[in-house]
Amino acid sequence: MINCVIIDDEQFSVEAIKKYIALVPRLNIVDIYTDPQTALEKVSGDNKIDIIFMDIDMPNMSGLELARALRSKTHKLIFTTAHSKYAFDAFEAEGDAYLLKPFTFGKFTTTINRFFPSEPAVKQSEINREPNREDNYFLVKNKEEDLRIVKVMYNDVIAFESSHNYIKIHLTSNKMLTAYLTIKDVMELLGAREGFQQFHRAFIISTAYVDYIDGNTIKMCNKLTFTVGESYREPFVNYLSNKLFKTSRKRS
Repeated sequence: MINCVIIDDEQFSVEAIKKYIALVPRLNIVDIYTDPQTALEKVSGDNKIDIIFMDIDMPNMSGLELARALRSKTHKLIFTTAHSKYAFDAFEAEGDAYLLKPFTFGKFTTTINRFFPSEPAVKQSEINREPNREDNYFLVKNKEEDLRIVKVMYNDVIAFESSHNYIKIHLTSNKMLTAYLTIKDVMELLGAREGFQQFHRAFIISTAYVDYIDGNTIKMCNKLTFTVGESYREPFVNYLSNKLFKTSRKRS
């Protein structure tokens, strides 16, 4: 059983999370607090809390402030808020995920299953994958070569960049292709392929080629740099939560 605590000053938000939790049999509500001060006083590490669902914008004490005091008392901290502007602050407060209200049941369960897998570690996609399946490349007409059809290996793509009516495809060879496509076309091409993320309306990147992240600015290995878009902060924070190497030692 996964023990949960809800901290949110808005009753309708509490009811929404309760409804979702009731639909997942392995989740169990330990306590609910609508006042952050009360939560500060009563939440104890002795309760073996697995998840705290915490709102950010609350009276007298914000969820970000409260997180500093309670982070060591739970295995996972999931911020729930209607404001995307807090996404990076939530990451700095060591949040493990950031659910932007109103979030769907699908988004809720995806987050839970990511932290507490109910299935063995072997991925279904790996089970279904055929050894000789040719899914490691795509073909595209390159505007710079009089629409010659070019074979592109997915592993060679650093980023897709939207530019007016075209998509620029940045490659590891320092070559750049230009195709008459849209970001939507690229998303459909990639499907559920792992390793590609969209953190800006004009960019889809291969996270394997991220050079460094400074605040909410991402620099790729080919010097391509952009700032995380306002509406993409939730997936950005979740990406950081998954990939950032952090100590498992609890703060004293």
